[in-house]
Amino acid sequence: MTSLRLLTLAATSGIILTACAPQESQARALDAPSAPGAETEKPDEACAVLESRDWEAWINRMPGPDAAPKVHVVGKVDVRSGGYTFNWEVGPMDRSMTPALNLKLIPVAPTGMATMAITTEEVQYTGPLAGSGYRSVTITCGGQTLGEITEVTDAY
Repeated sequence: MTSLRLLTLAATSGIILTACAPQESQARALDAPSAPGAETEKPDEACAVLESRDWEAWINRMPGPDAAPKVHVVGKVDVRSGGYTFNWEVGPMDRSMTPALNLKLIPVAPTGMATMAITTEEVQYTGPLAGSGYRSVTITCGGQTLGEITEVTDAY
């Protein structure tokens, strides 16, 4: 009986090891470089924002010493965990009389401990005003449009 148990144990172990090992086709796919021209998502093109809302933009034209008009953009974004910080990149503007402002939101994932739940974060951008105003503001992230603000108000 002991030899039968050993034989059963050996057979079971072999089945388990076989199930855990990657199949030959999977192993080749993991080792093979991607084909030229294959569509792969670049790490910098992925966006951690799940949803966004409540986008607003205004130009602060308040007078005062050393005052200069500045554009302000605020909104709310949902991300996969707490602890995210956000950077902004100003995109190219068109050459129309009243240009459109293109902003790219760049989420920076937390490096330490963070809440592991979908979290709403308020994001805000403040920058110099180019020209006399903006006809619209478009916010993008990872190649997708998060919001477009068509009414940019003035605050005096």
